[in-house]
Amino acid sequence: MMFRAAVLALATLAAVPTVSAAQTDPARASTPCFRLSDLGGHKIASSDSLYYSVRRKEVYKFTFSGSCLAGVTNSDPLVLEPLGASSQICKPMDLNLGVGGPMSRRCIIKSIERLTPEQAEALPKKLKP
Repeated sequence: MMFRAAVLALATLAAVPTVSAAQTDPARASTPCFRLSDLGGHKIASSDSLYYSVRRKEVYKFTFSGSCLAGVTNSDPLVLEPLGASSQICKPMDLNLGVGGPMSRRCIIKSIERLTPEQAEALPKKLKP
């Protein structure tokens, strides 16, 4: 009798549709992911943010803790290193970004946000990567 109840319970569980983590967590479903090789040009917006072109058709905004980009120009070299075994970037902790040159420094990425096509189009021309 107990065996029959266990089989019935397992059959019931098997009939329940599974839900992925992306379906239950809207923030995870909309998490921006791209490969380091997908990055194109960039434009510095302020001392704590910049815009990157990704896959030539998307724009991402990187926001930093503090004024990491103070005194940096668009022609200054940026050093990008993926953290971990993959070159896939989905969250700030996946990427190490720094400014090269005589005053080299590392920046702490606070957020990476994919702009909607409307937001990207609304950027002033001088900020479009």
